[in-house]
Amino acid sequence: MRSRVTVVIPVWDAYAGEGLIDALTSVRSQSPPPELIVVDNHSEVPLPPLADAEVVRLDRRRSTGAARNAGLERVRTPYVVFLDADDVLLPGALSALVDGLDRNRDCSAYVMSIVDGVTGARHRAPRRVARALSSRPAWFAMANTVWSLLPTQGAAIMRAADLRACGGYGDSDRGEDWVLACSLSFRGRVSFDRRPALCYRRRADSPGATGVGRAVLLENARGVRARVRDDPAAPAWAKSALPLIAAGQWAVARAAYPAYRSVRDWFGGEDSAGEP
Repeated sequence: MRSRVTVVIPVWDAYAGEGLIDALTSVRSQSPPPELIVVDNHSEVPLPPLADAEVVRLDRRRSTGAARNAGLERVRTPYVVFLDADDVLLPGALSALVDGLDRNRDCSAYVMSIVDGVTGARHRAPRRVARALSSRPAWFAMANTVWSLLPTQGAAIMRAADLRACGGYGDSDRGEDWVLACSLSFRGRVSFDRRPALCYRRRADSPGATGVGRAVLLENARGVRARVRDDPAAPAWAKSALPLIAAGQWAVARAAYPAYRSVRDWFGGEDSAGEP
């Protein structure tokens, strides 16, 4: 029987080492086994043998978002999970994710919790405010255009058709998931499950290991507004609210996010399990 979910893992250079082996092992141990696609983003480090995976080799280095989208093009199952090569799925994660999306047919994404690989505690994402707003989809969608509330890697399962319809991830290395999250939040309710599905194993060169600079944050915000403007699923009220969204994004980049980073760093930075 063909699996109903595909796991897509983009990989390049240092990510092609031991971390990828662990990620692959965690995927192979899932029951029932999923389809597996590994995107070789023009890696300078050879990938290990991948007899049980479809390998998509890119002819040049592309952004993280573009690499994920290249994997999405090859997905043939109705559901998809994107996994970073330095993280691992927890036992039983995929069956729980598939069951969650099956039971919530009005949802565009079903999101479980994340365990911090350093502390073993629950990671701050998904944030408490996201869970609180999820019962009001329009509020969630609006808030998500100002501050990213929907993690889309590892702990989230999504419908492949929705991702294709909205254009997938943004073509960038930082904030590409925020662009996708906004499109998904306009396509259906997002459901959160407190059970853990992913162990986030931060590395020194992981994108989350350092804060996002103001310039990058504002560039990501522009990408979000462009997606809202161009996405046919975005309602008229969202398109009309673009000036308000821009003002909210500017306030976050200039004041709220720096203050949030200062408080989080004071209480332990990336290793803190607290959520704002």
